[in-house]
Amino acid sequence: MPMTSRPDVPLGSTPLPRDVRAAPARVAADLGFSAFAERNQSRYGHYVTARLSADRRVLTVVPATLAHARRHWDWLLSRPSPAADVWEELRYQVRRQSEQAPTRDARVAALYYRLPETSADSVLLCCRLGLAIREAAELMGLERPAVEAGLRVARRVLPPVHVGRRCS
Repeated sequence: MPMTSRPDVPLGSTPLPRDVRAAPARVAADLGFSAFAERNQSRYGHYVTARLSADRRVLTVVPATLAHARRHWDWLLSRPSPAADVWEELRYQVRRQSEQAPTRDARVAALYYRLPETSADSVLLCCRLGLAIREAAELMGLERPAVEAGLRVARRVLPPVHVGRRCS
């Protein structure tokens, strides 16, 4: 069967509609957010569970945080550290819920009462939840030295029982 010839269409003579041109970028952003959420959702959940009482409201914190991140994903991608901004939203959601669902562990409450938030988060993630310093830094959107400094502050301020055996 002979090939039929098609008329040549000069490049650029018929621009694609805007929504068609934007589709690959939208798909890439959606995939990026999905990967981000998949990687962090369970770790966020462990953090929230450690911070708040075993209350039904705990179940709303991670979904609310990820919904906020999804709505603002394009803007977050333009920021220096999307992970840091999402972590800050997670902290905000935890603070909101902690007004109604206090921390179930007095030692965790003491961390946040006596330490700067980043130091307390570093102790909770590394010493209580067992994350490596590198993994905690990536989760919080920080550089590794910031987490190490947070742990050093905790060691100076708190007795070893509050910091935990893993971080002594």
